[in-house]
Amino acid sequence: MMRKVLILGGYGTCGQRITEILMQDPQVECIIGGRDTSRGQVASARLGVPFVAVDIQRQASLNTALDGVFAVVNTCGPFRPHDYAVAERCARRGVHYVDMADETSYILGMQGLAARAVEGGASLVSGAGSALAFSSVLAAVIAPQFDTITDIEVAVLSGNRNPRGLASVRALLAVQGRPARIYEHGAWREVPGYTKGRTVDLPGPLGRHRLYVTDAPEVEILSRRYGAGVTYRTGFELAVLNRAHAWLGSLNRLGVIADPARFAKGLHIMQKGLRRFGKTAFGLRVVLRGERGGQPLVRSAGLVGGDDGLSILCTPATALVRKWMAGAGEPGAFACSGVLTLSDMTHEWGMRQVMLHLS
Repeated sequence: MMRKVLILGGYGTCGQRITEILMQDPQVECIIGGRDTSRGQVASARLGVPFVAVDIQRQASLNTALDGVFAVVNTCGPFRPHDYAVAERCARRGVHYVDMADETSYILGMQGLAARAVEGGASLVSGAGSALAFSSVLAAVIAPQFDTITDIEVAVLSGNRNPRGLASVRALLAVQGRPARIYEHGAWREVPGYTKGRTVDLPGPLGRHRLYVTDAPEVEILSRRYGAGVTYRTGFELAVLNRAHAWLGSLNRLGVIADPARFAKGLHIMQKGLRRFGKTAFGLRVVLRGERGGQPLVRSAGLVGGDDGLSILCTPATALVRKWMAGAGEPGAFACSGVLTLSDMTHEWGMRQVMLHLS
């Protein structure tokens, strides 16, 4: 049976890629939606799928767009805390919902819609656009080897040749203006965002890169799940972009600039100009430390895909849609942690030539 899937912001960078992936499934009827009619019509013609004009802040417009829809993929960032209009309406209509949020407070706040989602029979998942969707799957693979987990390190890097939307650049600049928690030497401490750089070995072809501590959903969510300290690092493949972001963060801490995110447009233009350099790969590594049988134990899991990093970043959302179409998934409201298993992701990763590394 054909199922209608509405991709909000389906004319954007991630939205178009998610549409391209899902439209290959003969059981999915994709519809792209959003406020920008001109961009929507261009993307509709290119992709060969219908476009519906929808203003997600207007209840009547959103209700009309949801008629007959089985699931919604929301790529319309930025995702602001307490702004859950689309998810709330999906819960009431019994429509499954997943978004590409990567902001911690927004992702955690989604759980406030749990009772309404259960009543409507909908599954609402937030955070499919964050590394949390991958790191939680990898951590779950190696965690059973431990009696006790004391600390977790997550490192993620997307190759420079992968397209980045302006929203993702703005989001990374925003975290430089607030502190990040880091777990070192058995204790939590706060450090400025995008500091504490360290060279990290990622699965090939990415190899060694200098990555920086930033705020991320993993710090809160994996810490709760495993009772462990969590440190998250990310960065850019090109050193010049790392230095530019670190420099803006320094100026912010010195009080020279109040809001680094206002430089997002300039940095976005700079990144587009440098797109011919680097790789299209996406890589992530999770390291768990703890004990088994009273002895220290360290295990790591990593994944890497060298073909199309943007498509790989979209796989948690597409995997969830396929899971719901198969009749799986509980009603409720969740962060994108623990809702997908390695077997759920195997099909998506197989199509993207993603390799899993365990050590």
